Amino acid sequence: MKSYDVMEWGKPLQVRIHDTPTPKGRDVLLRLTHCGVCHSDVHVRDGYFDMGGGRKLSLGDRGLKLPVTLGHEPLGVVAAVGDAVTDVKVGGSYLVNPWIGCGSCRMCAANNDNLCANMRALGIAAPGGFATHVLVPDPRYLIDAGGIDAARAAPLACSGVTTFCAVKKLQPIDPEDWIAVLGCGGLGLMALAVLHGLGHRKVVACDIDDGKLAVARERGAAQTCNLKTEGLKRLAEIAPGGVYGMLDFVGTPQTVALAIPAMRKGGRFVLCGLIGGEVSLPLPAFGMREIAILGSAVGTTRDIIELVALVRAGKIALPEVERRPLAAAESALADLVAGNVKGRIVLDMQGES
Repeated sequence: MKSYDVMEWGKPLQVRIHDTPTPKGRDVLLRLTHCGVCHSDVHVRDGYFDMGGGRKLSLGDRGLKLPVTLGHEPLGVVAAVGDAVTDVKVGGSYLVNPWIGCGSCRMCAANNDNLCANMRALGIAAPGGFATHVLVPDPRYLIDAGGIDAARAAPLACSGVTTFCAVKKLQPIDPEDWIAVLGCGGLGLMALAVLHGLGHRKVVACDIDDGKLAVARERGAAQTCNLKTEGLKRLAEIAPGGVYGMLDFVGTPQTVALAIPAMRKGGRFVLCGLIGGEVSLPLPAFGMREIAILGSAVGTTRDIIELVALVRAGKIALPEVERRPLAAAESALADLVAGNVKGRIVLDMQGES
């Protein structure tokens, strides 16, 4: 099999040819056809997350060993199964929930693998989808993707379920309330699709790139705001009493600082972005105005199943994606870092041998 791996933290990915794993027990081997490229892949390649104040969360210090095969939005066809697998068949097309837990804690027992303290996520702690094959430890992490465009479906495992679960944390949403989407990259555009699919129309797309805001308007945003050139004044014009919900897919001090001045009483700020840093906020405002800041980390297999069902039923229209060959994995990461990606890049492995 072929994979594009992190061989040294912060350095370009390198191609490796190595033995294709043999599934045992409950393992399922997928011959990958597609894998989405996420900004989190950049953080993993670099080997750390910025915790603010000069502090870094080092993946190496937390026990992550090189090489690492990135990619946590894999989709493929079952190539082989272990001898204990009876519930999936060779040849079936499946999306993979990459957020795999330890299998023995309370969170995993409740099928909340995404909350496992010892998660073994594909593309981070276990080999992921920047490869021709991936080994999934149990068929319960597979979601039938039949009937959906495979390239557009691949991001559902991360950007899709991340935005879907973030939106659910705002529900119920009054139809008259404004929701602000901060960041109009792959996650932001998916959030627009999810909000629209769930029936909410009063959405303001926020970014610092007019090109991305133009795409957001095309994808159904009722209003837009350039946070760099228009800022809070524009948000106040759109929602004079403040927005009810803010979905932050950036995660910087500048975006989180909008929580107090831009939200109405009782508002909810859902933080998903991982760019990093730290922020200082006036504590009395949270109690006086009943404002909540919530973290949201991906989702569960059942969340992805629910999301796929909405897509298959035609209620959520998946955004178009940019398709690139597997060999373009490193250049895709570079374009993400440079801010040159409008939407989502998906690696296409169908021509790989």
